[in-house]
Amino acid sequence: MTSARVAAEGRRSAALRLPQESTRESLRSRLRLVDRTAPERRRIGLLAAVVVVVVLLFAIAAAQTLIISEQAHIDRVNNRITEAESRAEQLRVELAQLQSPQNITSAATTKLGMIPAPTPVYLQPKATDDARAGEAPPAPTPTTVPKATATTVAPKTTPSTTAKATTPTTVAKR
Repeated sequence: MTSARVAAEGRRSAALRLPQESTRESLRSRLRLVDRTAPERRRIGLLAAVVVVVVLLFAIAAAQTLIISEQAHIDRVNNRITEAESRAEQLRVELAQLQSPQNITSAATTKLGMIPAPTPVYLQPKATDDARAGEAPPAPTPTTVPKATATTVAPKTTPSTTAKATTPTTVAKR
């Protein structure tokens, strides 16, 4: 470095040092003694912040536990719904099988002892029939029973029954 440069820097540093010393003295005059309770207050504030953080962590853990238990409950309910839907589908299939004409015919013949009609009879409405007859049943009217063909059967005669009066018995043919 050149000597001129060194001299210039020396003057600058001296000029800078003087105001700093004066500011230090002015700061010292404004300084005052601080209570010793300030560090205790900082510790209390720090302790309170740690307690708040711990409480928040426990609250978050409790909320997560609640969410997990509710999700387990939702999963159980969804499984029950799925099982009920599959059972309902099975019952629909079973109902369709029970309502089938073949099943009704076989149950009527085997369980109830019914026999199929030799020729089906179809009812045709007449012009004189009431149009609303199918909506509500009509009032009961006395019906006539078709006359059965009667045949006379003679009772068997035995020596002990010959003394009694014998009358012919009427039996209706089916």
